[in-house]
Amino acid sequence: MNKVLPHFNKTILLAAAAITITAGSVHADSTWQRIDAAPGTTLVNGALREYTPGCALPNPDDGTPNDYSFYFKPGKEDKLIVYFNGGGACWNATTCLTSLRTPGATPAYVPSDEAAHNDPTRQQGIFDLANNDNDHADWSMLYLPYCTGDIHVGSNDAFYGAPFPVRHRGFDNFLAARDWLTEHYKGDAPDKILVAGSSAGAYGAALNYGHIKDVFPESKGYLIADGGSGVVNDSFLQTAITDSWAIGPNLPTSVPNLAGIVHLDASTFTPAVYSALTSHYEKDRFSQYTTVFDLIQVMFLNIMNHPNDWQNWANGEVLGPLFPYWAGTMMHYSHTLANADNYRFFIAPGCKHTILRSNDIHITQTGGTSAVQWINSLSQGKKDTWQNLNCAYEGCASEQALLSLDFKACAMIPQN
Repeated sequence: MNKVLPHFNKTILLAAAAITITAGSVHADSTWQRIDAAPGTTLVNGALREYTPGCALPNPDDGTPNDYSFYFKPGKEDKLIVYFNGGGACWNATTCLTSLRTPGATPAYVPSDEAAHNDPTRQQGIFDLANNDNDHADWSMLYLPYCTGDIHVGSNDAFYGAPFPVRHRGFDNFLAARDWLTEHYKGDAPDKILVAGSSAGAYGAALNYGHIKDVFPESKGYLIADGGSGVVNDSFLQTAITDSWAIGPNLPTSVPNLAGIVHLDASTFTPAVYSALTSHYEKDRFSQYTTVFDLIQVMFLNIMNHPNDWQNWANGEVLGPLFPYWAGTMMHYSHTLANADNYRFFIAPGCKHTILRSNDIHITQTGGTSAVQWINSLSQGKKDTWQNLNCAYEGCASEQALLSLDFKACAMIPQN
């Protein structure tokens, strides 16, 4: 398909479309605790490991490293959500620095944990604690803001031609939060743990799942990766995953075959991640959610293809042909992984990006099942509503459906 998509033409989408989230109504924040992360030492893959939490860019006032904080909401002690927030990614000078500094450019990531979209009290969906349809509202919640551009798995300071490093320390931030969490539970593990993540956080949730199970091995585990289908290219895997973020030593060796993903090509990378998880944790449940033409995921594939051509990252003439390719590849991965008994997918119509932070969770449906019903059934052990759901069987993946979408609306991630 080479047609120019409506609402794109040759224009660039709204600045920051890749990471823009419109704030929802603010909850009373007395239930949430904000916790400052401190450097420390912990056990990773059988060896002691030092970690230094922080965000990507230095403090603009004095050049010192920016600190990092995470959130915790007390709830039922036997039920816990560990949530990895999203907010883009960066892996070279253009994505990490130029995209933030250049007027008219689309920022590729969020470099601060102070951003409004990193505040759980400003989010809806599973964080709407007053909604009776949200079965997870009374669970305890650990919320990890995202400010490192490395999908929560980096542990490297990278210089991209600037006099200061970009600190890809997402894994360090996770380790600090995990250490706090284990101290909070003091050996009395929750019965159920739902590991969840949206956008970049979807990858952080999947790749750090084994590290959470390492400290809570007896807990029944569930994973939902929201808006992170893993359609990538080989140059991204080499430049970002291997070089800039240096994730190799950070992958859990307790999950057989997972550490080897750094050597795989793009066509096998994501299926290998979920195959490793579903095979090793046979009694746990794993799931992925996406829309069939997720605008932000398609745009990031374009960024991977042209990481230095920021002027065309959101150019409709460039993006147009990518939509059918991305959708076809995503569905191929999903149906391949569905051969595992403990994996399910939900492919919804449209082009909006992510659902866990949005009240769209209550109205988005595929096959007569709403997203919130499907997510609730994931952790309830139900089989009747936790099924593989693909809106393509209802015509959502057709060329006509693609050309009729409102891409301007999909360029924002609504919270209310």
